[in-house]
Amino acid sequence: VPGPAQPARPRPTHSPRPRPRTARPAPAHSLTWSPGPDPAPARPCVQPAPSIHPGPVAAAAMNTALSRANSLFAFSLSVMAALTLGCFLSTAFKQRSVAVRIHVSKVVLKNVEDFTGPRERSDLGLITFDLSADLKPIFDWNVKQLFLYLSAEYKTRNNALNQVVLWDKIVLRGDQTKLEMKDVKSKYFFFDDGNGLRGNENITLSLSWNVVPNAGILPLIMGSGHYSAAFPQSYEMTKSY
Repeated sequence: VPGPAQPARPRPTHSPRPRPRTARPAPAHSLTWSPGPDPAPARPCVQPAPSIHPGPVAAAAMNTALSRANSLFAFSLSVMAALTLGCFLSTAFKQRSVAVRIHVSKVVLKNVEDFTGPRERSDLGLITFDLSADLKPIFDWNVKQLFLYLSAEYKTRNNALNQVVLWDKIVLRGDQTKLEMKDVKSKYFFFDDGNGLRGNENITLSLSWNVVPNAGILPLIMGSGHYSAAFPQSYEMTKSY
């Protein structure tokens, strides 16, 4: 027979103890950040210098016939310039003046109408002269030709100096260099701007020349001789000369 029922024992109530939390290790693929030292300054990007050696394409272009002809032409010009300079310097300081003999055999003075002004008349001189000179010392291997001209210089009341070319001649290399000319008439008219020839006793004739060289400047040389002619006081009325 069951005995009397026993009262139920109350169960003790208590809160479970909290378990200490432990840090779990980070997985291998996770990213972590930690402060570290300051990053190093960025360095400039320096590209290597290009090679100075030409490639096969450039070397082939340098060896073409056109480039070789260009180099040969430039070298030839340099050589010719050096030879031209040497040619000029070899004769630059040479004395090119020679003795000249001039003699006037006849002078005719006329007073003719000047068509440059209304009803004006001017003096016209006509000269016959002799000329002798030896031009051989002037010529050398750098002289191509000579341009000779006979000029008259005189003074008037209106002008302190008047110059008129009366005759000229070109002497080439290989031509006769010894001049022996007799009774040569003036090639160009001897006009005066007014009446300055009448009675003028100091008309100076001189021979000059330009030296035309192969290389260099064109010097103007005057001969070492001259002649002073006097013009008459009266005009010639005849038409002949």
